[in-house]
Amino acid sequence: MTVRSGKKSAGPPRAATTAGRLARVLRRLRWPVAVLWIAGITVLVPLASGLAAVTNDTASANLPSAAQSAEVAELQQEAQRAPGHLVSQQAIVVFARPGGLTPGDVAAVTAARGAAGALAGPVRGLGSPGAVQRSADGDAALFTVPVSAPQDSVTSADTRAVTAIRQVVAAAASRPGDGLQAAVTGDAAVTADSGSTTLSALLLSTLIIVAVILLLVYRSPVLWLLPLVTATGAVELARAAAHGLAAAGLTVSYLSSAIVIVLVFGAASDYALLLVHRYREELRHRPACEEAMAAALRKTLPTLAASAATVTAAMLCLLAAKSGSLHGLGPIGAVAIVSAFLAETTFLPALLLILGRAAFWPRVPAPGAQGAEASRVWAGIGAWAARHPAAVTLSTVLLLGLACAGLASLRVSSDPLNDLKGHPGSIAGEQLLAEHFPAGAIAPLVLLAPRSQARTAAHVARDASGVATVTPDPPVAGYVADSVDLSVAPYSAKGFSAIASLRRDLARAAPGALVGGSPAAEYDITQAAGRDTALVIPLALLVILLVIAALLRAVLAPLVLILTTALSFGASFGLACLLWRYGFGYPGVNPQIPLYIFIFLAALGADYNIFLAARVREESRQAGTRQGTLRGLTVTGGVITAAGMILAATFAALAQLPSVSVTEAGTAIAIGVLLDTLLVRTVLVPAALITIGDRIWWPGPRPAATESA
Repeated sequence: MTVRSGKKSAGPPRAATTAGRLARVLRRLRWPVAVLWIAGITVLVPLASGLAAVTNDTASANLPSAAQSAEVAELQQEAQRAPGHLVSQQAIVVFARPGGLTPGDVAAVTAARGAAGALAGPVRGLGSPGAVQRSADGDAALFTVPVSAPQDSVTSADTRAVTAIRQVVAAAASRPGDGLQAAVTGDAAVTADSGSTTLSALLLSTLIIVAVILLLVYRSPVLWLLPLVTATGAVELARAAAHGLAAAGLTVSYLSSAIVIVLVFGAASDYALLLVHRYREELRHRPACEEAMAAALRKTLPTLAASAATVTAAMLCLLAAKSGSLHGLGPIGAVAIVSAFLAETTFLPALLLILGRAAFWPRVPAPGAQGAEASRVWAGIGAWAARHPAAVTLSTVLLLGLACAGLASLRVSSDPLNDLKGHPGSIAGEQLLAEHFPAGAIAPLVLLAPRSQARTAAHVARDASGVATVTPDPPVAGYVADSVDLSVAPYSAKGFSAIASLRRDLARAAPGALVGGSPAAEYDITQAAGRDTALVIPLALLVILLVIAALLRAVLAPLVLILTTALSFGASFGLACLLWRYGFGYPGVNPQIPLYIFIFLAALGADYNIFLAARVREESRQAGTRQGTLRGLTVTGGVITAAGMILAATFAALAQLPSVSVTEAGTAIAIGVLLDTLLVRTVLVPAALITIGDRIWWPGPRPAATESA
């Protein structure tokens, strides 16, 4: 007994000594840390600004390396490798007049083709136009123009080339008089039409959103600036790191580069809110700012580290994906979270200590002042849920289950044209093509065969189901090439079935032949997306479960939290599907997008799980599970709500970008974060914890304190 008493009395002095040392370190390092961050940001800005130039959104970038279409794309690039690594696309120029083309129309088509050919020198990347092809009904004609560009500047090169082609086509089409329709489509035109908004606009709008919400949360002319400044520093660090990863060969897509901005702002703001919340709480109990910050860091750093580790581990699960863009998003997302964590646990404390208590003006927390960092709103909600916790749990689960029914409206679309908003020229051109040419004319397949198998391969292709025409093309890297137009929509289920059937026929008759091209690439991406989804989702859930279990030192509580995460994702995705189809009128969702949405909602939902559960666990040790849950909700409810609002608003900002896929990802994640913040973490989880009681911490020890009635 005497020995035990001695150990107990020795604990506080050691803790006090440790806290004192940490406070002294913080006091000495506040200025060096702040200066180092500012200098680092200044150095990294040029590198971060160059991220957009190294993004890669070509179909081949999203392909599994073993896919036939990836091999075809590699052979095409190899044939054009001098002087640089080029991506080859094509613009399709189509003219049409209902009732038949007139001699004047034919002359206009010839003039447009000649003018486009004359651009091959002045406009870099433009090749010589192909021959004019007339439609079977005599109402339309088309010719193609190849467009090649280095991989790191495809969008800008295609925009210049397609703009130049459209100008000469419009001039030629105006000569015969009214009635002649003309448009430029094809994959080069789709790329040009999809890249009109820069990430700088997204960065600016995200800054404004975060600034407004922080002003409303803190109601201080100074305090709101600090999380904004540190989050901006984290963004520059993350974008510079992403640029380095792209330079090392990792695929960074346009969606990934946009997500880096909103993810860092959202996560950094979350971490800042939690740290500032606890720091202000400690300032009411300690006279020195360094002591308060030392206490705040000791109490929040394990939670923040666990949160960052969970999201980082979930992101890295994407390394198991076969798709290049999904595979690349894993490390990109990981460096984004690590950057946010480093900024908010080093740069932010330094700035807060430099400013002292004045940072909180006009509501400066004084030592011994009354008031706790608690929310009366969430205290009331917690009390309501605690009166009938089982009923609240059941009704909330049923409500979320009803939202999951929206998944029935999900439609998957692999057509690149469906990723464009509005009615740009590429869509108008596709409609003209569909009216007068085979459905596959807009996106022909590329058939490559060794010379010894070329005749057999072409014969098999002509006889294949769903094939309209087979036209010889110039050879590619020693292979005989043919262009294959499908008779069915190339990106539809029938088109994908025709591609699979053609490959099976060729595998038997001409095993060395390869089928590529944009439709084949989208087919391979769709197949890989299904495999990636089936692998990554269980893997990510397992990783998140293990991290939360390690933090809480329990099994049952993490299982409950993971189940609520899965239910929250289903409900959010269901509501998003309804919004896309009936609110925005989008025809479908790219097959890769659901996995993007899941990984972010699961990882960020784990963030709020950790914020809440860690505080509930801390409070339960003193007051028991019921009162600990209510106290944890009361103290963290406001923080989680504010953090969720910022995160949802930053992801919703993605909707301003011209890509439908980016908008779908942003709106779904925003819906999910709001649902998670306002219902799942702050109503369902507390009600479930109270319903289960002390058993929730199984197999660990129950809280030592006895719950009050």
